[in-house]
Amino acid sequence: MSPVPQDPAAAYRRIELDARVEGSDALELARVCLDEAIAQLRRAALAEARGNRFARNDALMRAAAGIAALQRGVARDNPLRGPLLTLYGSAELAVRAALADYRRAVLDRVSDDLRDIRALL
Repeated sequence: MSPVPQDPAAAYRRIELDARVEGSDALELARVCLDEAIAQLRRAALAEARGNRFARNDALMRAAAGIAALQRGVARDNPLRGPLLTLYGSAELAVRAALADYRRAVLDRVSDDLRDIRALL
């Protein structure tokens, strides 16, 4: 289990995430990663609107980590492996680029793509 953050809201999010991951199969883990990445992109947008760069960058790094986990989890025998790796790779690059140059429209497209994939699972 991960260390519990000091912020109570962050602690509850961490506990909820740990509970979802515990005992999950591959498909459920993909859902968890997608849900987390989408939520963190939303959190980044809210932080950007408030001018809170620290919270924005924290959310962007968490979203990028979730997307990277999705990349690592694509099965070798998945017939959509190539397109998924391309999409996830581009999404991760866009999210990491937003740390230096935040572009809401680009991140909205990334979030839309992730939501589309999540709807299929």
